[in-house]
Amino acid sequence: MTTNKDVIDCCGVRTHNLKNIHVQFPLKKWIAVTGVSGSGKSSLVFDTVYAESQRRFLETLGTYERQFLQGLPQGEFDSIENLPASVALKQSNKTGDPRSVIATAADIADSMRTLFMGFMDSACSHCGSSVKLNKSQELVDLISNQNAQNLNYLISVPFVFPTEKAKQKKVCKDLLIEGYTRILSGNKIVLLEDVITNSVAENVEIVLDRIHAKTAADEILNRVETIWSQIKFSSRFSSVYVRKMENENFNSHYDLFHVQAYCEKCAQKTTTIQSSDLDWQSVLGACKTCHGLGNIPVLDENKIIPNPALSLQDGAIKPWTSDTFLWMKDELLRECKKKQIDTHIAYAKLTKKEKNYIWNGEEGVIRKKTKSFVPIQHFFDVLEEERYKSTARILLAKYRKYVNCPACSGSRVGEIGRNAVCFGKTFHQLFQCEIIETLQWLTQIKEHKQAQKKLAAVSEIYEEILNKVTLLVKLGLGSANLFRRCKTLSGGEYQRVLLTRVIGNGLTDALYVLDEPSVGLGKNEIPELINCIRNLRDLGNTVLMVEHDKSLIFAADEIIEIGPTGGKEGGHVVEIVGGVPASTVPTVFEGRVCHPTVSTNHIIKLKNFSAMNCKNLNVEIYLRKLNVITGVSGAGKSTLVTYGLQSALEKLEDTGQHFNAEPDDDSCLGVWDDFIVPKNFFEENNFVIVEQRVLHRTITSVPATLLGLMDVLRKNFAQSRQAKELGLTQSDFSFNGAGGCETCNGKGIVNEDLFFLGQVEKTCPDCEGTRYKKEILNVTFKGKNIYQWLSSTLQECVTLLGREAGFGVPLFLACELGLGSLPLGMPTSSMSGGEAQRLRICAALCKSSKKIFCILDEPTRGLSEKDIGQLLGCLLRLTRDGHTFVIVEHHELFEKNADVLIKMGPGSGANGGKIVEKIINFSGKTGN
Repeated sequence: MTTNKDVIDCCGVRTHNLKNIHVQFPLKKWIAVTGVSGSGKSSLVFDTVYAESQRRFLETLGTYERQFLQGLPQGEFDSIENLPASVALKQSNKTGDPRSVIATAADIADSMRTLFMGFMDSACSHCGSSVKLNKSQELVDLISNQNAQNLNYLISVPFVFPTEKAKQKKVCKDLLIEGYTRILSGNKIVLLEDVITNSVAENVEIVLDRIHAKTAADEILNRVETIWSQIKFSSRFSSVYVRKMENENFNSHYDLFHVQAYCEKCAQKTTTIQSSDLDWQSVLGACKTCHGLGNIPVLDENKIIPNPALSLQDGAIKPWTSDTFLWMKDELLRECKKKQIDTHIAYAKLTKKEKNYIWNGEEGVIRKKTKSFVPIQHFFDVLEEERYKSTARILLAKYRKYVNCPACSGSRVGEIGRNAVCFGKTFHQLFQCEIIETLQWLTQIKEHKQAQKKLAAVSEIYEEILNKVTLLVKLGLGSANLFRRCKTLSGGEYQRVLLTRVIGNGLTDALYVLDEPSVGLGKNEIPELINCIRNLRDLGNTVLMVEHDKSLIFAADEIIEIGPTGGKEGGHVVEIVGGVPASTVPTVFEGRVCHPTVSTNHIIKLKNFSAMNCKNLNVEIYLRKLNVITGVSGAGKSTLVTYGLQSALEKLEDTGQHFNAEPDDDSCLGVWDDFIVPKNFFEENNFVIVEQRVLHRTITSVPATLLGLMDVLRKNFAQSRQAKELGLTQSDFSFNGAGGCETCNGKGIVNEDLFFLGQVEKTCPDCEGTRYKKEILNVTFKGKNIYQWLSSTLQECVTLLGREAGFGVPLFLACELGLGSLPLGMPTSSMSGGEAQRLRICAALCKSSKKIFCILDEPTRGLSEKDIGQLLGCLLRLTRDGHTFVIVEHHELFEKNADVLIKMGPGSGANGGKIVEKIINFSGKTGN
């Protein structure tokens, strides 16, 4: 039996919906916490255990540091004992910084730079060729080894005298001041004092030292080091000549020693590539054009003129259609009239010369106010000059796109850094190629004989990088590259990058908190993730994981289930029967109902689509059906949906264009030849996207507002007899409006500032957490005041309000999607990921008077097996009502019951991007 010192002991936990529970997490073990959506898993793991560990760490800081860390959330509990320092690897803590890439997030960039410099020979910064660079010890060895021959040595440096006599005298005086006394001219040693009065040859050598045969070894070393340090930092000399002397006669043959780097290809002394030249995040190493970002902003004509079918008169130039800049459009129209440019025909039909005039004006003409017009280019040039104004920056960002930097081609490093080559790869190529290619380069290094000696010197760094890169490949990121921006990664991918970082850094005796690390992975990629988490545990760490995937749950050392249901009925520790958590057992699912075959009038076609690793794809999406796109991580699923289908719909709706010829990664635009939708598609359907992002992080955002129920509820209260007698309107029943408590501004809580000790959240003393003024709470509707209705669950509201006008559809749909346990006024900031996803779908359906065309990105994220079955049944029922769903998903239940299943692959990255199989279930046909 374990002692209290061997467990994290959590007593009386009451955070959110947790019911005063007592939980023990064994230290140095892997614990999986599971349960249905909204049961309280995240409340226990993140909002209680991790938040308390974070708070305790911050308490160790000084009062000065703590004043900047005010307002951190804290859980409610009686005690937590034996809590180690913790690290949370969440899906929602991605950074939007364009400099944050996989290499920096996984802590690989600096180590890779050190490793590259360790293996690379000294190279010329101008051409990248190997340079000649001697060491002082080589000269010492030469002299010492030949001392037995009783030879003297003359050491000199080459020098070029000016041809004019006056200049020669000046140079001689300068050299005398610097301490030089003799030169070698021809075959004679000449005093510099004599050169002042007599002319000398142009090419000479300045004598630095003469070392006699009987000189002691220590003195030889000292004198050579003195010479070496003198030449090494000289701007005048770069190499030394060493001649043998017998008595006073010296040999015309000499040995050449390059003290400073010399490039034979450039035939001149040069500088060598340094580690700082490879650092794209520093001023020294970054490309001067893009400043290390890899791309630069340029004006996007497609955004400035989104619809070329419009005329100048009808507002083809979008930035000039606003009231602020409408005068510029008027000036342009007057100028076009003078130049006889037709302003009533489509912009696309204007001649190249006319378009050039509209963009650039007359060459060499500077615009004068009221006498000319503002060319488009000049308009944006002025905005660039006024970047210090926020309005100018917003406008520039709105009408720009990012393209690959023309100077560095996206390599981020400067010209010197781009010349660095080691074992057939430039430094930036290791970051731009797929991670699996980077791994191949690392493994091939061991096969090179010349690398063995250098490998021994950097063996620790090499093993660290090799382990991290291998781990990235195993975790399904082999198709990405190290320069891929973190903001483009999915939540699961980013969490696995952080997992690579912490395993590679070897931290021990810590608590690692994971948030569904299986998100975005196919079934065949889960075993590698299991091995990685086991490695993290075996280092001596405690791993606490919130998860729904059965493979990961059963691989853990201990399983804890929270439930039995979500919301108010959840928050208990559920006994696991027979080692199987109830949340992993799917509900009875009746299966897909077969649909009749659809006509071509109900098919969306995307032709010849290309973006990222997707090349020339032809895709058909069926309306009123459940379309599921699946495949391994990196196969191109999200690219197809985001860069293709979503962008094509938005472009067609905004501009009417059925094609796109120019890709734009910044705007997530691919290229396609044609995009065909049925007639009246946009009149009959609303386009909705439900992404993998959290809902509003404000306490004033609640399900009632998102579902449109708040307006209906306020209207009913305002029509009551009590409200009319008190003169109350709909606005008085809004906690964001006139009826909100003035002390807490309708939030129900107040922040008390303790100055150096931070802020503490307390229930508002005036409204006691109700959010409303007291007089508002005196008004009732069907026996309850507004606060009591907002405290009621959606399921309770169905029973009481289901037959009332405006309430039925949203409430029934929300309960059908498994959200019945949510209170009507629950802040969305405290919702789980699964609840947030389904609430978005419900809100989209409620607000649309048309059928919806909905794109979902892994809607099973955060859902238990029971929740998934309920969600799938609801989506299939909605397709029978005429709605369309396109879903990127890995769950086998969705794959089996999809009307249309599109499998991407066969691999990831360069090996993916193809449609390997297409299965149409509603007509019984299959195809590849």
